[in-house]
Amino acid sequence: MAKPTAYTTKVAVPLPDEADIAKVVGDGYDPESTLNVLKMFAGTEDIYPALIGMVQAIFGTSGIDAKHREVIILRAASALNCPYEWQANAQMAENAGLTIADIDALAANGPVEGIDTQYVLLATATDELLKTGTLTDPTLQSLLETYGAVVTRKYIAMIGWFSMLSLILNGTRVPMETTDKIGSRTSPLA
Repeated sequence: MAKPTAYTTKVAVPLPDEADIAKVVGDGYDPESTLNVLKMFAGTEDIYPALIGMVQAIFGTSGIDAKHREVIILRAASALNCPYEWQANAQMAENAGLTIADIDALAANGPVEGIDTQYVLLATATDELLKTGTLTDPTLQSLLETYGAVVTRKYIAMIGWFSMLSLILNGTRVPMETTDKIGSRTSPLA
C-alpha cells in the first residue's frame, strides 16, 4: 500500500450534464459546491437515493469519531489505490483533526504503526477485511472491547462502504477535486 497514484487511463465515465444532475438531486443542487463523487452518483438516476442515503448515514451516524471515519477512508483508499478518495479525504482528514504524520502512516506499505492505537486498530481491521474478506478473531475481539458491539458494527459497515465507494470511484474514474472545493469540509455533504 501507498498513497494512491493518479489515474493513467484514457477512458472515464463522464460526469452527467448539470441539468441531469439537478433533475436527480433537486432544488438543493449547487454545481459550485457539490463534489464530483455526488455528481457521479446522480448519474446513476434511480440508484442515487440509495447511494446518497448511505453517504448521509455514514457521515451522520452517532457515536462515530470523524477522525476514526477518516482513518478507515484513507486506509481503504490506499489499499485499493483510489486517488480520488485519497485526494479528497486527505484534506477532510486534516480538517477532522488527523495530523500529517497520521495521514502519512495510513499509506504505509505493511501494517500501520506509530500512531494512535485506535487508528492502528481501525487500519488493521480495514486491511484484513479488504485483503481476506473477514476479520481475525483477535482484531474483532479488540474492536468489540474498544468500541462495543453497536459501534463495531458501524465501523465494519463503514469499511464495507468505503471499499465499495473506492471501487465505484476507480471504475468510473471520477475527476479529482480542487482543494479549495474541499475547503474546511469533513463530509462530502457539508
